[in-house]
Amino acid sequence: MNTAERPGVPGAGRACLSVPSWVIPGTCAENLRFLENKTAIRGVELLFFMYDNETRAQLDAEWESVRGFRDRFTFTAHLPETLAPEHEELVARLAPLVRHFIVHPPPENSVSRLELVRLWAKKYGPGNGDPGGGSCPSGGKAAPRFLMENTFGGLFEAALPLLGGETGLCMDTGHLLLEGKSPAAFFSRYRDRVTEIHLHGIDREAALRDGRLADHRRLRQDEAWLRELLPLLEDYGGVVNLEVFSWEEVQACMLVLKNMTPAGNTDVMRNKNISEGGN
Repeated sequence: MNTAERPGVPGAGRACLSVPSWVIPGTCAENLRFLENKTAIRGVELLFFMYDNETRAQLDAEWESVRGFRDRFTFTAHLPETLAPEHEELVARLAPLVRHFIVHPPPENSVSRLELVRLWAKKYGPGNGDPGGGSCPSGGKAAPRFLMENTFGGLFEAALPLLGGETGLCMDTGHLLLEGKSPAAFFSRYRDRVTEIHLHGIDREAALRDGRLADHRRLRQDEAWLRELLPLLEDYGGVVNLEVFSWEEVQACMLVLKNMTPAGNTDVMRNKNISEGGN
């Protein structure tokens, strides 16, 4: 299957379907090998919620294996939640491999950490290591390489006016839902800046039972917010990341998207494997 034949995302037109680098228990390379024959999956979000000596050693050990998938997957990377100057080592290493980086807003009154994002966005911006490869075509557009994700407590809103034009946005539906906000309204307001969407639901009752977070839950077909959002994504050409952390939940999300796609929309339903994630 060549790039032009790869399926889009049901209900999301030309979007690149992505998943985290943790959908089965195991290392990053083990997850990539598991995903390799899942033809519907075109992108992988490399997770670096923290970057310590253990993480660095594991990345060293698997670096060549991970790089070996650069033509199979379009990579993005989630940087540590609390950025520090020493994390530039990770950014510099990943810059030739990943399309863009996801960052969280800095803590309140932490202008220095926001400056890090602005500095790296200029230093590692479009044309400075952007691979432009993988299975998702970039469309020739020089998209931002650093995206700020909406989080809680007003931090995103406080940081937004201070971002330079070289920084884009990552819309996280779970974070919006937990704050009682509409993902459709957020996307409509910021659509020209949203380069990646973290698409997942919430389930507060399940969180009480299993002790996991209330977000990063599978999508449900009866959710009004999802019915409102999907029509807005028909022409969206960015990354749609099903940010759930098991293959079972990924499959469930894809099946919901398939079932919610109009039967006549053949452009986004070119491959029956979308409901199964591949072989």
